[in-house]
Amino acid sequence: MAINTAGQTLSGNTPAADPPKSKVGRVVFDGTSITAADYAVYSVGFTPRYVRFQNITDRISVEWFEGMTADTCLKTAAAGTKTIETTNLGITICDSDGTANTSGRYFKVAQNATLAVIAASKTCTWIASN
Repeated sequence: MAINTAGQTLSGNTPAADPPKSKVGRVVFDGTSITAADYAVYSVGFTPRYVRFQNITDRISVEWFEGMTADTCLKTAAAGTKTIETTNLGITICDSDGTANTSGRYFKVAQNATLAVIAASKTCTWIASN
């Protein structure tokens, strides 16, 4: 068996500066109108390298992996279809005020209607890890 070493650009495979951490949360959005231009911001206390946010009511999830740009994500629709979201916003690592910062200790998720992961009267759960 040969080992393929050609044509690979590796990144993100260095150990985290902090000990491994993860945080899990759950949020229930009320029945009021969700403003599509807004974000929901969550504190994790460390800089996440991976975030998954899932609308468990509608079975829609979005994921962000270290190295992805701000406001992008991998979206999985209820039917299982996966798409890379680059125009409908997504997940961003940020500071407490929502300002994008790749070493921030928060993440934010867009309430964009087309992204459709955050909606009124829905239950969502998330996990962030470094």
